[in-house]
Amino acid sequence: MNRVCAVAGGSGSGKSTLAKALLAACGPERLAVLPIDAYYHDLSHLDAGAREEVNFDHPDALDLQLFSRHVEALRAGQSVDCPTYDFTTHCRQTATLTIAPRKTILVEGILVAAHSHLRSLYDELVFVDTPTDLRWERRLERDQRDRGRDRASIDVFWARAENTFAQWGSKALGAADLIIKGDQQPEQMVAELLAYTDLR
Repeated sequence: MNRVCAVAGGSGSGKSTLAKALLAACGPERLAVLPIDAYYHDLSHLDAGAREEVNFDHPDALDLQLFSRHVEALRAGQSVDCPTYDFTTHCRQTATLTIAPRKTILVEGILVAAHSHLRSLYDELVFVDTPTDLRWERRLERDQRDRGRDRASIDVFWARAENTFAQWGSKALGAADLIIKGDQQPEQMVAELLAYTDLR
């Protein structure tokens, strides 16, 4: 059975940055990354205005059943076809990404530990703890650069994300096996994680 490590934290905390740095440190032959953000429900049946009203930071916005099945399959040594998602249109794309099992499966996202049944899937749960002002700066830059959103839209999504994180995402903090400061350089974050549990 493969090992599953989850990385949680608020929006802009550095979860994806840590995942990328850890993949570089361990190598793709030993580590596979499964982002929970790929599992948003397809909203192509809604018009553009209705899509904007969806709370994407609530667990109900995600296909957690499919995500859980894929985590269990990767743990058992089976490849999965991970969905791909267009964050500009809020629609799931037709193409999927095949992820092959590796010795360690790293899952990451705000809501990876929102429910107890999700937390039961993981061997380790890591929480990236980052000051709110820094998280906001990172979110603003990312949404402008990668998702083509204007400042007003980002403000709305941020407020919604923070409110929902307080209710759901923060559950990871109390359940975490390891807390890492997200205002460090990625190399320092990786070093802390590998010192706690050698994933290589």
